[in-house]
Amino acid sequence: MRCDYNYCNYLVASIDVLGQKEAFKDMQTIPTDDKSKKKFRKAHKETALFIEAFRVGFRNSFDTYSEDNESIVKVPEEKREKFEEIRKSLTIKYQFFSDSMLAAIPLQTEKYQSNAINSVYGILGACGGMLLLSLSEKKALRVGIDVGPGTELKDGDIYGPALARAYTLENEVANYPRIVIGGEFLNYLLNLSHKTEQFPGQDEEDKEICRNMADLCLRMMVKDLDGILILDYLGEEFWNKVLKKTDTSKEMFGKAYDFVKKEYEQKRESGKRKLALRYYLLHNYFRAKSYVSEENI
Repeated sequence: MRCDYNYCNYLVASIDVLGQKEAFKDMQTIPTDDKSKKKFRKAHKETALFIEAFRVGFRNSFDTYSEDNESIVKVPEEKREKFEEIRKSLTIKYQFFSDSMLAAIPLQTEKYQSNAINSVYGILGACGGMLLLSLSEKKALRVGIDVGPGTELKDGDIYGPALARAYTLENEVANYPRIVIGGEFLNYLLNLSHKTEQFPGQDEEDKEICRNMADLCLRMMVKDLDGILILDYLGEEFWNKVLKKTDTSKEMFGKAYDFVKKEYEQKRESGKRKLALRYYLLHNYFRAKSYVSEENI
């Protein structure tokens, strides 16, 4: 039995693709006629193919956003080599099961804490970007993100309270398609913002870059109507730093808004009050953004 498990704080994002059970209703048996084969292919596209594409898209989004931080922090040319080392990101750990996914990074670093906060920024960018993309493709996500102790098992999976915290936020707190931020995650960002030393002898430039990145992440968060802290993925800060760089962002917004509006109206008209309330809240969130005008929607 192993006795060399190393525990450290991990940031974990628990992501759940909603509505898959409903999509499975046309896949109860292997099809034998043309009509059932057509339904089966459609259901396969909305379930297995979507999940596969989502996993690839999340990885690509993380790689893009975690590396795209050069414009956020400016440094003199003579310190460029050091900055290139500081701005590197950590390797993200993924765990997949059915229509859910966990994305985790250790917050314990060997030299620069900046490597961890760069990865945190990448996870936030990927979660927010993929939520809007999924809504534009008529799929909804719930996400919980928090920090807590964890360890790496022999097979490479991460295990510990960090996963439970993130899952609880997604499964019990999020309630409707949104990205909920946990209290320990908030504390981590506030400590970096206050330039609290993360390990003995932490480099002052490392502290400063951590502060800048943490402040950026904090500006991307807002309290929802129920007082829950969420990632404001349609807020001006996130839109300008992340979504605006995507050529199709406005098109995605339009499609996502149409989907949210229709889901709200359909759930309300069919008497599904619980679901109608959830999409009403999401509908209000879309309409509340300052850059959204009646011409856009």
